[in-house]
Amino acid sequence: MLRLIDWVYGFITRNPLIFWACMLTNTVGVIWGGLIWYGPMLMDSPLWAWPFIPDCPEAALWATAAFLLLRYGRDKGWFTAFAAFSCIKYGIWTLMFWAKHWSVAGFSDPEFLLELMLFVSHMGLTAEGVLLATRIGPLTIPPRLGVIGWFALSIFVDYGLGFHPPLTDTVPKLYVFWVATALTALIGAALLLLPAAATQRAAVSTHLAG
Repeated sequence: MLRLIDWVYGFITRNPLIFWACMLTNTVGVIWGGLIWYGPMLMDSPLWAWPFIPDCPEAALWATAAFLLLRYGRDKGWFTAFAAFSCIKYGIWTLMFWAKHWSVAGFSDPEFLLELMLFVSHMGLTAEGVLLATRIGPLTIPPRLGVIGWFALSIFVDYGLGFHPPLTDTVPKLYVFWVATALTALIGAALLLLPAAATQRAAVSTHLAG
């Protein structure tokens, strides 16, 4: 599996047209998601909550920055871990959100094509997170705990203070709360258990591929 991920990463980063097309796609997702999907919510929320609100657009933004830093050899292990965590958590969260919605509402929703587009695009976001996860450089325990702490805090802000993403009538708040909590716990545990040897291997293969 790691060889396949290495091959995919190398295929993308060694082909400038593909690499920049991916970065452009991410940028479009950041702008569209931030303005169209989360724009009204941001306008009705205090500034201090903004970093916690546009989850998926921010994940795409962090992924874009992380890939660019990796490409030019300026990556930081903590930031790559942060971007990977964000993409995987919010990518899978969105997939489970729409799966739950469709399980209740079916596929006759007038907005189904838009929903399907969002589902597929977040499969891509999750895949980006997996690619980045194998590129985390040497990382000590404190920054790992810092990354996990941020995403734990985001759960409190989203579901404790009411700044969670917009939901449909078919998806209960309790469901997405537990999805977010479970994903944070599982990805956090994986980050903590990631051995130093794996991060060192990732750092070497990253600079070779880049």
